Amino acid sequence: MRIKDVMSAQIVTVSPNDTAQSAARLMLETEVGALPVEVPGVGAIVGIFTDRDIVVSVLARGLSTSTTIAEFMTVSPEVCNENDDTATVAARMHELAVRRLVVVNDDRRVVGIVSLVDIPAESAVAEALQ
Repeated sequence: MRIKDVMSAQIVTVSPNDTAQSAARLMLETEVGALPVEVPGVGAIVGIFTDRDIVVSVLARGLSTSTTIAEFMTVSPEVCNENDDTATVAARMHELAVRRLVVVNDDRRVVGIVSLVDIPAESAVAEALQ
């Protein structure tokens, strides 16, 4: 099974200059918990941030909701290709101790996000046993 078969096809991204509040609103509107951060007009993914990042890095530290995403995003996020095998990606996520990866196509454009819960359990278990 390939990642493109299980990923959430997401083309919603944010800019590093967007604020925590605008990003939180976008998450609410699109019902997602993570957004890739993309350089506008370039298409390069420079980061990712999650709803947890907003809580831990902004709210818990008493920062303003007008804080830009660039100040708290995870820089240079790990990515996988939409044609990668699910078992291989599950093993990689386990090694990296991450729950989500940005999914790109062969042109390195964002085509979605894959979460560990998206990957069938048998793929993750089979890879872990190898």
